[in-house]
Amino acid sequence: MGTSGPYTPSPKWSGTKGDVSRALNGGTPTGQEAKDLVGNFVQQLATDPDDGFGKVPSGFGNAQPDQAAEKLDALLKKLPLRVPSSDTGGRAGSANKGGGGRAKARAKARSSGGSGGGAKAKVSSTGGGSVRPAAQRLAEFISQVPKLGLRQALTNAGLPDLANLAPDEIALAVADVLVTDASQLIMTELRDAVATVMEELCENSQSFEEAEQQITASAENLESVVQRLFECYIMERFKTFFCEHEAPKHGYEAADRILHEAREFISTEMDLQRADKHDLTAVDWTGPEGAKIVDAILERTIAVYTG
Repeated sequence: MGTSGPYTPSPKWSGTKGDVSRALNGGTPTGQEAKDLVGNFVQQLATDPDDGFGKVPSGFGNAQPDQAAEKLDALLKKLPLRVPSSDTGGRAGSANKGGGGRAKARAKARSSGGSGGGAKAKVSSTGGGSVRPAAQRLAEFISQVPKLGLRQALTNAGLPDLANLAPDEIALAVADVLVTDASQLIMTELRDAVATVMEELCENSQSFEEAEQQITASAENLESVVQRLFECYIMERFKTFFCEHEAPKHGYEAADRILHEAREFISTEMDLQRADKHDLTAVDWTGPEGAKIVDAILERTIAVYTG
């Protein structure tokens, strides 16, 4: 997670922290209990502009899943229908994957130019307000790959030197260029969340060309990619707030187990299938339209976890 020492949560999180402690004292929470713990945490993120999702519209996060889905569908139905391809790979997965080797690959990616980038690629704010702009930037980047090719999309994002980057290193370099300011812990978590999504999109790629094919395929399911980024951000936030606190007693994997059980419990409802109806690469992700869609995807993600 990029932390060098224990993180002490703010007193405002003491209630949720206590709930997690009591649940772990009774063994590993499973199913509904794990979902409720993570749901309560997500609900608080929705109301905390500094440690959560930034400043959101009034009443945001209070919708039921079907209401949030209807709001999202109303935005997506305005988009043109897409022509599905035969390649269904490259989708953002729902597994809680490990990060072995990530730090070494990230260091190499930075030394190859991954820490720079043009103004268009930079997140415009810091703290909790950064995750939604980062989602817009990620969706914009991925939507450009089918149109321009991966090499040109990476160059436009600020990564011109790609000769020595392997697929997993490309994923980390993209995370670095989309989230350039990691001076705050929350920004390090956001960058790790972007890296996780990109690694999942490029999973098992053995070459630049294979990575390009998989990212191109993921552009057909941008709704799920954005949703996955929000889920990975929630995971990073949850682990920061509670893993260090509970680790001495329950082990460092305690937070991962809770997150895994919660995701498994809601997996059917969370795994979206509607994205293949519309061409989301037609969206201006960096403008007001993209911001509205990103907010609607976030609201649905929150609704499933909290509903």
